[in-house]
Amino acid sequence: MSGMGWFGMCIVLALVLVGLLAPSLAPYGEGERDAAHPLSESSETHPLGTTEDGTDVLSALFHGTRVALVVGFATVALSVLIGTIVGLISGYWGGWTDEIIMRLTEIFLSFPGFLLALLIVFTMGEATMLSVILALNVTGWAGYARLVRGQTLQVKQRTFVSAARGLGASPLRIIGVHIFPNVMGPVTVQATFGVAGAILAESTLSFLGVGPQNVTSWGALLDEGAVLFLKTPTMALVSGGALFLAVLGINLLGDALRDRLDPKSL
Repeated sequence: MSGMGWFGMCIVLALVLVGLLAPSLAPYGEGERDAAHPLSESSETHPLGTTEDGTDVLSALFHGTRVALVVGFATVALSVLIGTIVGLISGYWGGWTDEIIMRLTEIFLSFPGFLLALLIVFTMGEATMLSVILALNVTGWAGYARLVRGQTLQVKQRTFVSAARGLGASPLRIIGVHIFPNVMGPVTVQATFGVAGAILAESTLSFLGVGPQNVTSWGALLDEGAVLFLKTPTMALVSGGALFLAVLGINLLGDALRDRLDPKSL
């Protein structure tokens, strides 16, 4: 793996550690406020200052890391699960099964995914992390389904699949043992970039005020910081920087995985 790939992996590992250890690393608990010092500058008790309601910015940044990673990884995991199952069924059985599934997939792909997720979350009232994850998955699975279907069409023509079929292996065994492991390389690469996209989508929803409620989010912190940028730019800079760093690290790792798992892309 290249140097930039290792750099991206280090960023991702650091974010995961921060997310896992957020309750221990954060100087203050989630939701804890210092009402006596709203919008304070950097100090010994608040290294990055506080928000308008007295929330410690550094603590909000740590807790927001956990929210971003949970939404990002959970969204992609569910999308990959649904898309892989649908794509394997469509590609292996073909015929009318493939035709119906692919037309349905194209319908979902024709919708603007983020705008549809925004509409769903908005109509559901008070959003939670679960509702945001489900909303992002309404169209998120379709791209993985199409990718897996294309890979399955190629792999099922190979000699070892024909040999397994000739020896009487069941379709489920052929799919699970012979096809599935050989289609997961490109899926893994796309899933890596998908995590960055999901983190950006959740932050955008929170920036617009329809993200997960009652939890700390980078997008919500960035929204408040943008409004108060001239008075106290720290909130916007640190939350935007965290978002930039997360997306950069994940994309660098994705590029490295693509070079390693998908040589045809070179």
